[in-house]
Amino acid sequence: MLLRTSTPYIYTILLLLGTLTSTATAQTPNLKPNTSSSTTDFTGVTILQLPDGIPELNNDTVGSSFGDTLDVAKHPPGALEPAALSFEDQKSLAKPSFYTLKQGRFLAQISNVKTALPTPESSPKAVPSPETLEVEISQPLAEVKTPPRTLREAGLLQEILTPENAAPTEEIRAATKQTAPSARVRSQRFLPRIGAEFTTGSGVGYESSFGSIGGFVPLWQNSDNLTFLEGRLLLSTEDSHISSNIVLGHRFYSAKDNRILGGYVAFDTRDTGNSNFNQLGAGFESLGENWDIRANAYIPVGDTRQLTQERVFSTGLSFSDPFFQGNFLGQTRNQQLQRDRNFEAAMAGFDVEAGVKIAQLGQTGDLRGYAGLYYYDAPDSAEILGWRTRLEARPTDTFRLGLLLSNDATFGTNLVLSVGANFPGTRPRGIRKEDRVLARLGESVTRNANIVVDEQSESESFSVQDTVFVTNPATGQPWRFRHVNLGIGTGNGTFENPTATVAEALAVAQSNDIVYVQPGTNLGVPAFKIPDQVQVFSTGPVQRIDTVELGNLQLPLSNAGVLPDVTGTVTMGNMTTLSGFAISATTGSGIAGSNISNAIIRDNAIANSASEGILLENVTGQILIQDNAIANSALEGFSLSNNQGQVNLILVKNTIANNGALANEGDGINLELRNTATGTFNISENTITGSNSFGSIADGVEVKLFESASGTFTLTNNQITANQFSGINIELESNTLGTFEIANSTISGNQFDGISIKLNDSATGTFNITNTQISKNGFYGIGILLSNNTSGTFNITNSTIAENQDNGVNIALSDAAIGTVNISNNQQISKNGFYGIFTSINGNAQLQFLSESNQIIDNAFTGLSLNSYDTAKIFAGVRLNTITGSAIGDLEAITSGSGDTICLQPRNNTIGNFFLNDSFGGAIQIETGTLSTNNISTSDLSNWSGTTVPAGTCGFP
Repeated sequence: MLLRTSTPYIYTILLLLGTLTSTATAQTPNLKPNTSSSTTDFTGVTILQLPDGIPELNNDTVGSSFGDTLDVAKHPPGALEPAALSFEDQKSLAKPSFYTLKQGRFLAQISNVKTALPTPESSPKAVPSPETLEVEISQPLAEVKTPPRTLREAGLLQEILTPENAAPTEEIRAATKQTAPSARVRSQRFLPRIGAEFTTGSGVGYESSFGSIGGFVPLWQNSDNLTFLEGRLLLSTEDSHISSNIVLGHRFYSAKDNRILGGYVAFDTRDTGNSNFNQLGAGFESLGENWDIRANAYIPVGDTRQLTQERVFSTGLSFSDPFFQGNFLGQTRNQQLQRDRNFEAAMAGFDVEAGVKIAQLGQTGDLRGYAGLYYYDAPDSAEILGWRTRLEARPTDTFRLGLLLSNDATFGTNLVLSVGANFPGTRPRGIRKEDRVLARLGESVTRNANIVVDEQSESESFSVQDTVFVTNPATGQPWRFRHVNLGIGTGNGTFENPTATVAEALAVAQSNDIVYVQPGTNLGVPAFKIPDQVQVFSTGPVQRIDTVELGNLQLPLSNAGVLPDVTGTVTMGNMTTLSGFAISATTGSGIAGSNISNAIIRDNAIANSASEGILLENVTGQILIQDNAIANSALEGFSLSNNQGQVNLILVKNTIANNGALANEGDGINLELRNTATGTFNISENTITGSNSFGSIADGVEVKLFESASGTFTLTNNQITANQFSGINIELESNTLGTFEIANSTISGNQFDGISIKLNDSATGTFNITNTQISKNGFYGIGILLSNNTSGTFNITNSTIAENQDNGVNIALSDAAIGTVNISNNQQISKNGFYGIFTSINGNAQLQFLSESNQIIDNAFTGLSLNSYDTAKIFAGVRLNTITGSAIGDLEAITSGSGDTICLQPRNNTIGNFFLNDSFGGAIQIETGTLSTNNISTSDLSNWSGTTVPAGTCGFP
């Protein structure tokens, strides 16, 4: 609390100070100054005896007016001398004076007092009036009992300073107990402080910049010694990992050498993100005004080398041939491996440096430069010997800057900048500016903040040999086999103990099993049904399976060449496979599947079946029919009939021959879709031939869509020859929709059409026939028939249509059918028995026809004949063709109805004979200016009405 008072307590304190005066007038205390000594040249405070009547001060001591802790002395009792507080140059100093009552619980502050030095020639100035004094007392003074007579009894101590201007008189020396004029008692107090610093990276043993916060705590101190504790937390800016330092140090000041000697022990931690390290440290330092020496040692403790990453990878892999073991397929695996491991190792080491003061900065700051060496080592690391040099600037004792340059063979060259600040400063309170070395007792220890960590790597190669069972990639489980050795096995289906019959193996087979059949005595396998998700293989053909370990792998024992005989029908299940059997079903189909999905039939020989070779009904999903030989079936070689569902049929690389007994439907391939059935069909690389048996009804490929069914059909690279009916027969009826691609095939020698296409009852179809040879067929090369309200688009390109016994291409439209036919870039439409291309358009049908860039030559009747009847219409573009060599005519257009029309654009053709006739009715319209563009050998236009129409009327550019 702050008081304004005139109590005797305050007056008593003023009496103790002796010569405190003020410009205000007041009664002078009853003190006699010592005029025999020259106190005007003495800076300090002497001790005087309290007069009688001064109250007891409760064992508190009057201390320094500057807040420092100084050595004190007690005046011997009995002396009654003046006291003086002197200031430099004997000038009056208007400054608050602070007094501490030291040995007790009280604190008093007297402020706003002017003090002046009394001289021998004058009396002490008046003590300020008590009313002008402000006293702050932390606790009230205790009640006075018996007043002390001396300072010793009162327990009062005050500082004693050596005079700076002139030597004190002997009388003063005696009074103060100083033994020599040069004696000096220093006073300082280092305070706790906090600080922060930022250091850039990378540096020796670390990569990232880091920030730190820390504290400095004096534990014990006197005028020449300081024991302290210093701690810091470091935070990496790159990954926010924390490290720490704690340092216990002691320094002492040698006044004789004006130098500080010190040492410390430390404990450090570091988190690199991958490892945690601990380290002990110790160091020595010698600090002076102009030069310094430091040495630090670092000793990691605990786990000093830690694994941060390990990677094992294969450098080579070899396998033995696969072998069966039990119910599994195994291989001996020899794997060459390499192990790469990365470590972090804390490095032990030391550093030494020496430095000099380069410049003084202000009153208390300086700039110092240092140079030194460092050495680090760790097991499995190269020894590191490097140098470093640094600058350290301390403009004030609260701010510092550092710049360090280091180089070594491991960490390279690093330039590190640091900036730090602390509060309060490192200098003690009350220290004089000339005591610069003494003030350095409180500096922070200079050492490596981070534990030095080296990144190490090592590699080793080794091999591993083991037996692995190959894995089914679809299930992630090892493939399991049920072994059969027909007529010989007596066991339970392992490789070592196979069963004797397929039925025994199927009885124990589970999902994803393979029943693997060796022919044994091959007595003939009766009919059997394959359970869902089971595969039945024989060792006859090459058998391959997909594996996780080895990719697509050929099974041991396969490709033996002998197909076990099956005398009955094999019935497929869902997701089943049949491969490698000779099937001759005496009753029924060779292979059958009904209401199943996802089946595979491959590498079988199916012959002499009592009905179809393969019969599938209402199947869905993916059906693969591959590499089978189907022959001499009483009905179709392959038949698929669906009433619903969607199927994806892949029928490739099969040989289908001589199917269909006399008067039976014996197509090589028969596909029928009804109702809502739909699908995609890929029929490729098959050889489909017939026996040419008179009277059989057998197309090479027959596709029929009924009752709103739809499908997309691709027939490529097939050889379809010598069938009793058409090579390919396509029928679309009753609102069906079909898209067909026929390409890169040979269709020849069939007894009816090479390709026969029929659309009826609102069916719609698109047909692309490309790069196909259609020749020597018994009727049309390509026959197109559209009736009722059907719609069809036909593109015939890059093909050879030759030597067919009737027309090369026959196009017939009736009723309200609409057709678009584009015939282009065909190398040969030639040597056909009647017309090269013949169109017959009846009723209200309409045909848009384009013949472009074709070679239509040497046909028995006419090369290209356009014929319309009734009210039909033909819009024809005939361009860039060579139409020559036919026996009767080359290009003709004939109308025969009451309202039929042929709109013709003949342009840039080479025509042997050109004939137009609309005399029977209807009209032939020629686009203006087109006739003259043709090279016509002979023409007969006598029966043409001469009607012309503007260019573009016929619908072609």
